[in-house]
Amino acid sequence: MNPKLRKLIKEIEFYSPLRRYFFPSYVYNFTPPQLCFLCQCIEDTKHIKGAIAEVGCAAGSTTVFLNRYMDAQNIEKTYYAIDTFSGFVSDDIDFEVANRGKARKLFTAFQVNKKKWFDGTMQQNKIARVCSIEADVNEFDLTTIGPLSFALLDVDLYRPTKKALRELYGVLTPGGMMVVDDCDSSNIRWDGSDEAYKEFMKEIDQPPQIIHGKLGVIRKAA
Repeated sequence: MNPKLRKLIKEIEFYSPLRRYFFPSYVYNFTPPQLCFLCQCIEDTKHIKGAIAEVGCAAGSTTVFLNRYMDAQNIEKTYYAIDTFSGFVSDDIDFEVANRGKARKLFTAFQVNKKKWFDGTMQQNKIARVCSIEADVNEFDLTTIGPLSFALLDVDLYRPTKKALRELYGVLTPGGMMVVDDCDSSNIRWDGSDEAYKEFMKEIDQPPQIIHGKLGVIRKAA
């Protein structure tokens, strides 16, 4: 296309109410230091036996970022991406409302999603190692994807986080790591993750370690 015509089209896009769809924007729910830390976790555990799991992956932005890092570092492991691909399940929301005093309206995020869209995003980015699983983690047996060298748990609410922690830690290879997102007690929407993480750390007799404001770290002794 002629450069002048391309520039004209770009100028029209700039003044369009749909500008945010045409111009670059930051699409991650993690800050750059948090993403760098997750990459470092993958790097530090690359020689540990086991696959990588991202439990709670939404549309796949973080999945793409971490897999591009794996490509750059020649780290070849199976990467499981597990999500409902339709938002939070009603039982988890009911638990937050009835047992944790939360307002139901807080939990309407992530509903506009589909597994086929996630898979299409992986294909568009030429990522073939990701195995996506559409499931409610309360019902899915996470031990079936073990052993794991690294796991990122990002399901936000108390009930699924507590259940997933036990199973993921059970199949984490000695020397492996887990990171739990949203371990921030000041975030009234997602503080269920923080509560479940701190309870679990007490159960395994480890002190909580929260990095970059909200990343709860769990290490399994070698």
